[in-house]
Amino acid sequence: MSNSGQSAARNLGVAKASSDFICLLDQDDYFLPEHIMTLMDLVDSTDDSFAFSYGDLVRVSESGETLAKTCVNVNFQHPLTKIDEMLRHSMHILPSATLIKKSAFVSIGGFDESLQGYEDDDLFLRFFLAGYSNRFTPEPVSAWTVNLTSTSFTEAMARSRFLYFKKLISVFPEESNDSAEIFAKFLFARFAFKIAEDVIQSVLSRDEYISVRVERLKYVREIVFRSREIRSATRIGFLATTALLVLWNPRKLRYLLLAILRIGPILRVLRIDLLNQFLTRHSSSKKFVT
Repeated sequence: MSNSGQSAARNLGVAKASSDFICLLDQDDYFLPEHIMTLMDLVDSTDDSFAFSYGDLVRVSESGETLAKTCVNVNFQHPLTKIDEMLRHSMHILPSATLIKKSAFVSIGGFDESLQGYEDDDLFLRFFLAGYSNRFTPEPVSAWTVNLTSTSFTEAMARSRFLYFKKLISVFPEESNDSAEIFAKFLFARFAFKIAEDVIQSVLSRDEYISVRVERLKYVREIVFRSREIRSATRIGFLATTALLVLWNPRKLRYLLLAILRIGPILRVLRIDLLNQFLTRHSSSKKFVT
């Protein structure tokens, strides 16, 4: 199991569990005293479709200092009931704050072991799509430790982001009018720019993932090109500002990006989404420049 990842470890643990309900606990997180009792009180034994109960979390530093008294009510008010709430942003349903019915977990296939990021959203979205219900309490039941070492820019995260994006595209295919609208309203804004930024990160850090990340961006650009639900100005702007990322060689592109960083304040007046996101993420620290 040493190289199988967190999702595989979770699935194995659930498979070995003998109880009807399971609780998961990620490394560095911890349960608050009434965790299990609070979540068990939410279990609806009369609802055959019940799958899980969940609560809020307090955010704490690695030293144990309380940073925030909520984690879940960041983008939407919970419980989540609409598909747009589940697709537009991270769902903020954290496994460490859930109690899950084992039979429901098994029925949807558990965690996707190909993912090393986005696996939580993937799991709880599949519960919803399969028709399962849940219960929520605003009471914190766990503490989530904020680690200073971010995994947001690792290749494992970039790969998982793309795989989850492709899974959602397969669930909501372009051919359907409703799905085309879902892509335009939610999936495009959430994933397209980040997949472009993965290419930028590779170029600036001169890592070995440039070619595979460029291929991922090409895949996204093809879908954006075909989309007629995205506003024309937005679609053309994205295709124009990402063209160089897939056409130029990495060395020339790196010189261009470094030049953009130097004259960032001037370029912000152009109000190009991808350009401004790039400047915001990279101007202050230039953390990937080697």
